[in-house]
Amino acid sequence: MPESPHLLANARILIVHGDPEALARLSALVSAYVREVVVAHDVVEGIDCWCRSDPDVAIVATPLAGADALPMCDKIREMDPDAALMILSAASDIDLMHRIVRAGIDAHLPTPVDPLLLIESLSRCLRDRQRVLDLKMASMVFEVANEGILVTDEHARILAVNPAFTLLTGYKPEEVVGQRTSILASGLHGPEFYRSMWENLLTHGRWAGELTNRRKDGTLYQQWLSIAAVDSEVGTPRRLVGLVSDITERKREEERMRRMAHFDDLTGLPNRVLFVDRLQRSMARARRYRHKLGLLYLDLDHFKKINDTWGHAAGDEVLKVAAARMIQVLRQSDTVSRRGGDEFVLIVEHEESSENLGRICKKLLLELDRPIVYEQHSLHIGASIGVAVYPDDAEAPDELLAAADVALYEAKAAGRAGYRFFNPGLQPRFLGRIEMERALRAGIEDWRYTLRYLPEVSLKTGQVESIEALLRFQHPEMGLLDAGRFLEIAEEIGIMPELGRKALAQAAAELNALDGKLGLVIDLSSHQLSTPDGVSHLLETLAIAGVPTSRVTFECSESVLTGNERAVKNLLKLADSGCRFSLDDFGAGYCSFALLSQLPMHSIKIDRSFTSEIVHNRQMRDLVSALVAFAQRLGVRAVAEGVETTAQIEILRQIGCDAAQGYVFGRPFSFEDWRDRAAAQQDLFGQDFAC
Repeated sequence: MPESPHLLANARILIVHGDPEALARLSALVSAYVREVVVAHDVVEGIDCWCRSDPDVAIVATPLAGADALPMCDKIREMDPDAALMILSAASDIDLMHRIVRAGIDAHLPTPVDPLLLIESLSRCLRDRQRVLDLKMASMVFEVANEGILVTDEHARILAVNPAFTLLTGYKPEEVVGQRTSILASGLHGPEFYRSMWENLLTHGRWAGELTNRRKDGTLYQQWLSIAAVDSEVGTPRRLVGLVSDITERKREEERMRRMAHFDDLTGLPNRVLFVDRLQRSMARARRYRHKLGLLYLDLDHFKKINDTWGHAAGDEVLKVAAARMIQVLRQSDTVSRRGGDEFVLIVEHEESSENLGRICKKLLLELDRPIVYEQHSLHIGASIGVAVYPDDAEAPDELLAAADVALYEAKAAGRAGYRFFNPGLQPRFLGRIEMERALRAGIEDWRYTLRYLPEVSLKTGQVESIEALLRFQHPEMGLLDAGRFLEIAEEIGIMPELGRKALAQAAAELNALDGKLGLVIDLSSHQLSTPDGVSHLLETLAIAGVPTSRVTFECSESVLTGNERAVKNLLKLADSGCRFSLDDFGAGYCSFALLSQLPMHSIKIDRSFTSEIVHNRQMRDLVSALVAFAQRLGVRAVAEGVETTAQIEILRQIGCDAAQGYVFGRPFSFEDWRDRAAAQQDLFGQDFAC
């Protein structure tokens, strides 16, 4: 039996024989083992069949009607140096044998042919040909690969490198071949690092990891190195093949992403996420060592005027200078954090008296009152500060922040450019904030939250394609509150992950009560997308409700994703599970094209600030048209938000927008209202539709 059944069974064989009967017998014998047999009766027909059929092996009987078969083999070899050739011959003279050897014929069989010997020889030719093709392919990959490749012996002596290795390190082959790999070492990794690497290689036959090496010009670079030991024939030294990727830029980007996740990109100060962590740690130290700390909520005065008068570049410069001045006033152990916009929060530790905190506030106000030079102009701002003290004013982080926020409000009301401490006279406002926080927390336990639904309507068919779930809170005293009244507080006090899961569970359950064609759109918060287990919780909720992921579209704004690598990765996981993704408020924020290219978008939502102007503002209409065209080029749906008039609908249809959403179709519906409307077969244009 042949040793290469797969190669043999898929082979195409050319048989050239001058005897029709012998050709028929030979063809029948070979056909039982291979995929296809092509036959030819003479030299001319044989060469033509080789060119047309591209066979794997040619079996040529000699002589061919008075012609010599070997020149035909030479002709085939000229066309294909890797051709596999077999000669069948009754003659056994030495001269013919010499000619066959000189011609490089792969196999010579005497006639009459032994069937078993023929098939075994055919298998060997196929196997040898495949080995040659594999070696050529490996050589080609070695030459054209983008990653650097180096081959060493088991003593770390370099045997070969590819062109990409030269581009990466600056070393030409002749400069490193024969050298040990230590020529590349940076000196940053100790002997233990390399000892561990070699132990893994010798034990497991492979190793992969990050390390820093040095280029020929002396510069350091970070690389990902994958090494595999290649088993060789008996008596041949073992070879090690290393695949080198330059990850210097990737590591820089990872560090940049890490900083963006915890630090404000403009000022370099800790952002909200890192601030909460530092505040909790500071309060824990204060509790342990029985001292106080001050929390200063600072807002720049007249900052909007700077932006409006001098532009955002001037505003950015003001924020950076203000941040630097605040850092100079405080000690290294204290924290200055940018909360957003022109708001900052400062943690001042080990301050036992209000007088000391007051002196710090005065220094801050004095520093921020000094002019800031921008393009030879003097810009003037000031600041207002609210101060709360732990544990006097509050003992929980969110309550302490709320107390400082209330004090800041009083500082602004008093005429700005000053500071105020939280005091019992501010208790009603403080308690209002605290009561809201408590109500929101309690509302999760007894579920005082509810959902309203806003449809997305196709501008081509007039049918509702999806409904977006909008969260509402039934406050015990203030009644039904929309998300704008409570969502920011819910984010700050950290209940959004649980709130989001429960809201999704309700929406999924209500969706199941409707026809299976209708899609569900769910907004995701920054917390939901940024937590490591956020995706698993979302998918688990859908699975429990029995809602297919294909019916669900998750939605978030550009600001949630910008600089948030974990959020982008979680979106990709959701897309892999079958869920869709919509980019909300498109055009109103900043989102790089590099980020857009990574997002698994199914649709973009054009911000209402653009849509509201398209009837009377031609420039805005052209902008919306460009956004729609942009979506079409990306192959995603364009959905216009905030549509309120039929005139807007007609313009959106004319420019090719796919769908619209807004109060033109009515206020957001409760689930019961939506179910009744659907049951009545009434669409939002007054026509029949099916959900």
